[in-house]
Amino acid sequence: MKLYLNERPRTLIIVSNNYALIIRHPFPVYKNSNHHHMHLHHHHHGSTSSQGVDSKGRLSSNKVIVEFVRKDLLKLSNYKDITPNKSKLNRQLLGFLGLLNVNNNIYLGFITAQAKIASPMIGEDIQRITGVDFYCLNNDEYDYLINKLVVNEEETQNSNLQSPQYDPEKVTSGYPAASVRKLLELGAFYYSKDFDITSNIQERGFRDINDPTFTLMADSPYFKRFMWNSYMISEFIEFRNRLSPPDRLQFDLTGFLTTITRGFAQTVNTSITPNEEALLTIISKQSCMKNGPLFGDWGVDDKGDVSNFVETEIIIYTKKICFSYVLVRGNVPTFWELENPNKKSLLSSKKNKKISTPRSFEASQHAFTRHFDKLVNQFSEVHIVNLLSSDGYKGELNDNYKKHIDYFNNNTNKNNSSNANGKMSLNYKLPYTDLPINLATIRKYGYTPSNPRNISNILVDSIIDYGALFYEKSKKNFTGKQLGVFRINSFDSLKKANFVSKIISQEVIELAFRDTGIAVDPDLFIKHAKLWYENDEYLSKITSSYFSNSSKLQASSGSSTKSSVKSHLSKKYLGSVVNPKPSEMAMLKLLGHLQDQVDLKLHNPIHDYVTRELNKMAKQFSSYEDISIYASTFNVNGLCYEGDISEWLFPKKDNTTSDYDVVFIGFQEVTELTAGKMVTPDSTNRNFWEKKIKNTLEEHNPNHNKYASLWCGQIGSIAIFLFINENKIENVSNVEGSFKKTGFGGMGANKGAVAVSFNYSNSEICLVASHLAAGLSNTDERHQNYKSIAKGIKFSKNRRIRDHDAVIWLGDFNYRVGLTNEQIKPLIEKKEFSKIFEYDQLNKQMANGESFPFFDEMEITFAPTYKFDNGTKSYDTSEKQRIPAWTDRILSLSRNKIIKQLSYDSTPDLIFSDHRPVHATFTMSANVIDESIKKNLSHELYENYRKSIGDINESLITSNNLTLFDADFDDKVLPAPSSDVMKWWLESGKPAKISIPELNPENFPDGNVNLINPKLPHNPFLKTDEPEFISKKSLLNLLNDK
Repeated sequence: MKLYLNERPRTLIIVSNNYALIIRHPFPVYKNSNHHHMHLHHHHHGSTSSQGVDSKGRLSSNKVIVEFVRKDLLKLSNYKDITPNKSKLNRQLLGFLGLLNVNNNIYLGFITAQAKIASPMIGEDIQRITGVDFYCLNNDEYDYLINKLVVNEEETQNSNLQSPQYDPEKVTSGYPAASVRKLLELGAFYYSKDFDITSNIQERGFRDINDPTFTLMADSPYFKRFMWNSYMISEFIEFRNRLSPPDRLQFDLTGFLTTITRGFAQTVNTSITPNEEALLTIISKQSCMKNGPLFGDWGVDDKGDVSNFVETEIIIYTKKICFSYVLVRGNVPTFWELENPNKKSLLSSKKNKKISTPRSFEASQHAFTRHFDKLVNQFSEVHIVNLLSSDGYKGELNDNYKKHIDYFNNNTNKNNSSNANGKMSLNYKLPYTDLPINLATIRKYGYTPSNPRNISNILVDSIIDYGALFYEKSKKNFTGKQLGVFRINSFDSLKKANFVSKIISQEVIELAFRDTGIAVDPDLFIKHAKLWYENDEYLSKITSSYFSNSSKLQASSGSSTKSSVKSHLSKKYLGSVVNPKPSEMAMLKLLGHLQDQVDLKLHNPIHDYVTRELNKMAKQFSSYEDISIYASTFNVNGLCYEGDISEWLFPKKDNTTSDYDVVFIGFQEVTELTAGKMVTPDSTNRNFWEKKIKNTLEEHNPNHNKYASLWCGQIGSIAIFLFINENKIENVSNVEGSFKKTGFGGMGANKGAVAVSFNYSNSEICLVASHLAAGLSNTDERHQNYKSIAKGIKFSKNRRIRDHDAVIWLGDFNYRVGLTNEQIKPLIEKKEFSKIFEYDQLNKQMANGESFPFFDEMEITFAPTYKFDNGTKSYDTSEKQRIPAWTDRILSLSRNKIIKQLSYDSTPDLIFSDHRPVHATFTMSANVIDESIKKNLSHELYENYRKSIGDINESLITSNNLTLFDADFDDKVLPAPSSDVMKWWLESGKPAKISIPELNPENFPDGNVNLINPKLPHNPFLKTDEPEFISKKSLLNLLNDK
């Protein structure tokens, strides 16, 4: 990576991997001038909204103009190379941190020195940041420092002078960004060129060592909290996301987008068996999202972020497998503060301390709910492990915490709190374990390979239920995924929380490897304990030192009484009379929390123009391809069937003459759950059905094509299978799965959903299989299951089910029919299914807009598919005499109605289960992009723009008139505000309410107005001779006749 400077007009150019990032400010300041350099007409399009006058009377602006171009389009020889000299100064540009706005000066930040400290996997390294440099974008006042960072080798060779030694203190004395540089160089910040350091393995997945693709995760709501340069780089993330996919890939490869985190990371070599070496890694990331103090004796903010929040991931990597497990910790997520009535005294006892709650219980509950909504959205399940003492001021906080947990769990169905996205809270409960350990317990057991069973046994049930990520590299298959997380808290969420995290982590490792039949080498647990100990030492140091009065003060470690007392005195002194230290101010600058730090806005002239024009020309490079989809749901009652299933997959009634492109099948009760399985339930039945379905597809499809088993997933007894015709597999990308448990209030896997998301060409498809709550009268519980799944199923980039272009949702929904056996069975024999449908619970729910709003279901023309005596065609003859019902359903949803359903039926002759399979066929109009045509059009637009404006790249650097690039292309006249009769989003002024002439009273001067005929059947599919409208007089006559 290299950095170039054009002095006037002032422009900085970052070059890496044959691409360049051009950055300039509209109002740079020059030290030899008495005024700013006028690049822009001030009265242009109301641009004053982004500009002002600083304290020195200079024009300032929070707008920065940025362009991403190929290096060969620039004449770099015309510009000054200001890249630090590696050989002389041992510093080089390693990564771009973003833009820092301090005192109206905007600085480009770079990582310039590093030290490798961890390798969670082969080909993935984590670097500690040891050097950082800043370059001012809009002011040349500090350019003399550049000369100290860049050694002119020609001058050095032609003189007797020695090369200057790099002294960061001298170079940056008086420099406004110096404190931030010093903070970043302390050794607590990390980054990786190979993956997004804010993420964990389960979310980012596994990449091929030969694949250089960088997957950005830090823009998701959860992982953003660990991105410590969020203020500096968030606009560049938006800039990057607006680029075309090819440009975005190149942008990621350049190092122009570097995310950093704060915490601890380390890798050690160990063995899981005497013959199998392993890498054992711990990664702890501190959150920086909370408004207010990030560390110390504080609670939550309004958005649900807490002080001392840390995510820790343990990774075991070998040539064969990869294991990962995540735990989180943080202070009690309510509004609380530690109050000391004797503030004038530096020496205060525990008796003087008490907890104050500055906000009401209701306000605190709202923030509490937001906090756990964020965690549940990320991890699906959260188990609270509370380590607070019940004595003194900690006991006060403990009691308050329990009140909030109890209130939440007792009112979960009534909870109307909004989460961070403004949506309704999830329907879930919070399991809770009280574990009040003390420091004596930690000293007793210590960080040894021996786990205290009296502690681990208390949590073992949830440990087993949540599982862990276990990946078999040879099969490229996830044996298991982590389905929940432990949230651990002590008073400060440091020493005690770390110790219990170690216990849980070791128990998970022992159970996981036991279930896979691997006898773990004791060395693994020795190294594991040591890593957790070092994690505790380092996190305690960088957390408590944030409060300490001396930069040399070490954190209390339990091994030094003097250190402990000194730290305590420093915290009390600071809390009583000391102003924020320079290190605290530096952290506020880095995070953009100072009052005078405004957010910067990036303007990208060329790409904005090209993207807008390409959208207008979309028909020239995009087309639509009709693909066929077969979807089916089957509750197999835990059985494996050896017979023929061809009639199910290729119904003769459908007269299938062409192959399916996509086959999606969801199973319920694919196996019976057994207790004690750590990683995943038994997959024997799933494997049987996967093989059987694949063989049947290949043997009976009309053209005898091969099918690829693209993805299969299982949670509990719910499984889905996704098969793709091998002729179409090249069109499929970005496949990922998601799981959501709803059984037993979200605690068990007997009910829930499995979903898979993928792209077919340019269309995003989501397929969901679910099993909802059983029982004739449990309609409300099924509705809650639906809401929990709709919100709980999520994919990368925080995408939900509804964020896709097309959705097929099927399963054993368990909705029943509100008739008795005596009423329904004669109707089944007569095949009067439309009359039965009027009493169908799901029909009523959908008609009322409750469950599955906006989803479509084709008319049902087959008999109820539940419940039969196994092996017969007779409905339930047991004592329960269950009423026949359409429990097994298939629904669809799509944007612009790109899905068209062709058939909807059951297979009544497949009788081994107590259900019958239900199947449907669809055609979907998939959007296909011809990237070569699009690329040519993009190039043509670029060239046309260059011809009309000039060479845009050179002009962007050298022109004094930025009106060429600053035009607000999206400046459009806004429509009139909405009213009761008109809505701004309706095209051509169409009214929001329509008038039906047959019901217009003005057309009936005699008062005998028309009304909607009440005798019309409720089922819209039923044919009838009844007229749609009936006159008021005729209706009264009908009533009188009765």
